[in-house]
Amino acid sequence: MLNNKFSIKYALKFSGSLLIFALVSQYVFANNPYQLPPSKLKMESCEREALSLHSGTVEQERVFNKQDHFEVRYEIQANDGTEWAVLCDLATGKIIGEQKLLGDGK
Repeated sequence: MLNNKFSIKYALKFSGSLLIFALVSQYVFANNPYQLPPSKLKMESCEREALSLHSGTVEQERVFNKQDHFEVRYEIQANDGTEWAVLCDLATGKIIGEQKLLGDGK
């Protein structure tokens, strides 16, 4: 009877350890398509590049995942009153496109 208690305690500890390992490994080893890549640090250089093209204020920032390729889109209210959409590649930190947005005619 004494051995049964110890084996049950051991089994419970072991199963608890397995559960914790399973939960942790889900986040560590998973390939989450919505998780930003390590190149998230490139967001700062992307923002600097975008604002160097069109100085002003970043009104909106959106990150897109296109088949494990991340891009960030900035909507910039330029100092001259125009609005711009600038697209940047998060892997390289380089601008890959820009577009002047149509306003309300001001």
